[in-house]
Amino acid sequence: MMDSEAKIRAMRDTDASGIFEIYNQPSFRFGTLALPYESFETVRKWAEPRSPRDLHLVADWGGRVVGAAALRPFYGRRAHAAEFWIAVHDDIAGKGVGSRLLAAIIDTSDNWLNVTRIEMTVFTDNAHAIALYEKFGFTIEGTHRAASFRNGTLVDAHCMARLRPDGSAHT
Repeated sequence: MMDSEAKIRAMRDTDASGIFEIYNQPSFRFGTLALPYESFETVRKWAEPRSPRDLHLVADWGGRVVGAAALRPFYGRRAHAAEFWIAVHDDIAGKGVGSRLLAAIIDTSDNWLNVTRIEMTVFTDNAHAIALYEKFGFTIEGTHRAASFRNGTLVDAHCMARLRPDGSAHT
């Protein structure tokens, strides 16, 4: 599949089964805090917007959901910041869909929501995700030791963030 075939659009209720398929892939669970054997209803609720400010996107290829992402802005004294998640189907991993989803998140953050800081955590052994985030200007700010229990062992996670490069965020 070619990346140009995937269209980025707003998530719909009817996308839940495609997101459920991605969520239940072993590679997704390995790179996230997801547990095996999550129910459809649990995944559907996880993927729902929690606020009207949330942005939920999918990569749609001919009616099939091959990727999904969400941006969740914070409130109050952290209203300038947001967190996100991103997921790409194993069938098309490495084809640029993750880059297109992340570019859409960053564009919305910078140009529509005035979010100056986007942050997330990523397992230290998830080289593909780290490379994607670094490509878009994210940097490692620190490492959480023994952050999560995965496959019978404790694993570390980096906290990464991107500050809007136009100088509107103080470092």
